[in-house]
Amino acid sequence: MRKDVLVSVLGTQRNDVGETDTIHLVTEGKMFIKPNSYYIVYNESEISGMEGTTTSLKIETNRVTLNRMGRSELKQTFEEGVLNESIYVTPYGSMHMGVIPSKVQVDLGDRGGSINLEYELQFDQRKLSDNSLLITVKEENRFSELR
Repeated sequence: MRKDVLVSVLGTQRNDVGETDTIHLVTEGKMFIKPNSYYIVYNESEISGMEGTTTSLKIETNRVTLNRMGRSELKQTFEEGVLNESIYVTPYGSMHMGVIPSKVQVDLGDRGGSINLEYELQFDQRKLSDNSLLITVKEENRFSELR
């Protein structure tokens, strides 16, 4: 089953000297409902710095897999306490990247919900920052547009 959804992504990055960067993106997307997982697909924008990239999230009970395709490419799995390493390909070059999630909390149903990720981000096997990512998904109500 496929549904139109509104996707809100709130990302926070805190480096080792305490500086914090926050980004908030709200966009339309699609949610696909499968027997043991959900898929969320949306297009990145200029705000995220990844215009021309499509992001797909495979959401399972204890694991979230992020797959970016287009101008930037990355496949990253978030599983609590498990180091996942990958290659992040950008128009400016490729980087070795890793994540160690301390929290992977999924509260998602057929009408939407949330995904809460907290993780250490590594580049070239060195800690870069502590990050959090809160993704909220809401089923779009087309009837409200008709009023």
